[in-house]
Amino acid sequence: MSLSEILALVTVAFWLVFVPISTHAQQKDSVQAFIPEDYQVKKNKDDSLLYSNLKKRFSKNRILNEIYHALFKDVYNQNSAGQEVVKIDENPFQEYEGRVVRKIYVKTLRVFGESVNDTTRKAQGFEKFFSALHTNTRESIIRKSFLLFHTGDIIDADRLRDNERVMRNSTILHDARILVVPDEQYPNLVDLLVITQDIWSLIPDVNFGGFDRYDLSINQVNFRGLGHSWRNTFYINQKESPKLEYATTYTIPYIGRSFITGQLDLSFRRQTNRYALRFFRPFLTPEMKMAGGFEMSHDRDLRVTTRGFDARTLMQNDTLPLYFPTARNYVDFWLARSYKLPFLSPENQARTRFIVGLRFTSINYTQRPVVTADTNQLFRNQEQYLVGIGFSNRRYKRDFLIYGFGITEDVPYGYLATFVAGKEYSDAFGSRFYSGIKLARGQYLNNSGYLYALLNAGAYTNGTAGVSIESNYFSRLYTLPKAKLRHFINLKYAFGVQRYTGEYLNINGENGILGINSDRLWGSKKLALGYQAVWFSKVNFVGFRLAPFFQLDMAFVTPRNRFLFTQYPYTGIGLGVRLRNENLTFNTFQLKFTYFPNLPNIAVLNASFSDTYNYRLKDFDISAPEIVPFR
Repeated sequence: MSLSEILALVTVAFWLVFVPISTHAQQKDSVQAFIPEDYQVKKNKDDSLLYSNLKKRFSKNRILNEIYHALFKDVYNQNSAGQEVVKIDENPFQEYEGRVVRKIYVKTLRVFGESVNDTTRKAQGFEKFFSALHTNTRESIIRKSFLLFHTGDIIDADRLRDNERVMRNSTILHDARILVVPDEQYPNLVDLLVITQDIWSLIPDVNFGGFDRYDLSINQVNFRGLGHSWRNTFYINQKESPKLEYATTYTIPYIGRSFITGQLDLSFRRQTNRYALRFFRPFLTPEMKMAGGFEMSHDRDLRVTTRGFDARTLMQNDTLPLYFPTARNYVDFWLARSYKLPFLSPENQARTRFIVGLRFTSINYTQRPVVTADTNQLFRNQEQYLVGIGFSNRRYKRDFLIYGFGITEDVPYGYLATFVAGKEYSDAFGSRFYSGIKLARGQYLNNSGYLYALLNAGAYTNGTAGVSIESNYFSRLYTLPKAKLRHFINLKYAFGVQRYTGEYLNINGENGILGINSDRLWGSKKLALGYQAVWFSKVNFVGFRLAPFFQLDMAFVTPRNRFLFTQYPYTGIGLGVRLRNENLTFNTFQLKFTYFPNLPNIAVLNASFSDTYNYRLKDFDISAPEIVPFR
């Protein structure tokens, strides 16, 4: 791709991304007119009253009151009584089960200043200004692509509950709520009010490596209010030729009412090129009967290394890195069908499914190093045929202040059990069979918190195998004088048998010790234990919420034929603070100081300011049959 073509793309991208069409002013005021004036969000009896003394003092003076609203927001979610919402009942739609939907209203809130928990809250001056710069998701998109019900449908409490979760899990909505408006005159009829609030959609990002080397990304996660995501990244390096590189990803979520997501991924860089097209439809709710996916891609890398998938280092005597070019064609197709289990009780039957899935994967390298049964097996040409069967029970509970900073979070609980079997044909191993199992369970522990556990194990008939065990726990939310507190504990254990050349486990980052990236911390088995205490502070400046935290990570990792506990664990001890505005799609920023007493090639004391990815609780849906990942 020539520089002129790239510049043309840049011009078009900048014009389209930076010219917003504010639709909030075009919202139909008539929607509000149909909503009963005395209808308010149902109060939760567990809500606690929260008014700050600062707000009381500022509210007595008009000028100070304007300053307060410009700089500070009400902490976390509050309802119209000023009550802090820290917990919501599991399914508020149960009492309306069996009634008929007469009308459906959609109301989109401003990005800033309004709340789905308090429909009476209004945006202030600065909030109106910045909200006007954002293009709200079009009402037609909400109706066509995000709603699981229609007028005339009979109320299904679980379906409404799932629909809220689907909307909240989308990349374009900050929060969503479905309210049931009963009619006293016709008790068998109800109206539904769908309230949505977008996140700020235009996301710039700069990765600065120097005045002559930097990356600029512009991500429009809700392109022109259509719900489409368009990410453009420009790589500038004055010391290389060409000086400008370009990558783009365009995503269309939930096409029509199909809930199929389509994505185009293109990358034009000096060392790597990528062309990828994919479509996928997961089991978003237990009611969905069909799921599937298709991906076709071509990848070209001029400087590949193979010590693990991430570090990519092919080592000669573990000291000298060797580089070589690769190019591959990839095709992946899978299809799954879910079935109800009629012999279960009605309560379990609604949320439990038996699922059968098929998958075909083809990887064909057109350029690679020499591959044998003992060398460079990661680059083998292969075809995989897999079949999977499993049971899944999925339920959700709405909660707050877990990984989010105030938005509604849907906590999955339930179980899954799957069995996968299949056959692989490759030029490294010939024909071999594979079988594997996956077991997972998650549950609230009365008033003690939430516990999740996962077992993943699989093996080929030639002896290659992998096993991983994972467990995550978070405590209940403790109320302190000036904050809310949660404790988090996670455990990861994994080992491999007869793995491929250059394939290793590591304990970098989320794999073991947060905040490190070392090419010396690898092996064939590992054990990692992490603990965090997070204080969700009431401090809130310009919409950004602050959460101080303490972190302790310990991990063991050893090569094959060595006992795991032959040395003291690698350790990281950290203190920091996280900042996040849930109305923005920026990642959570954190400032952290960490002490690493015994990590090789890592400074003992480390200070960092970085963004962190958004954590997601693991669900219990079953989709494509897969080989147990080794990482």
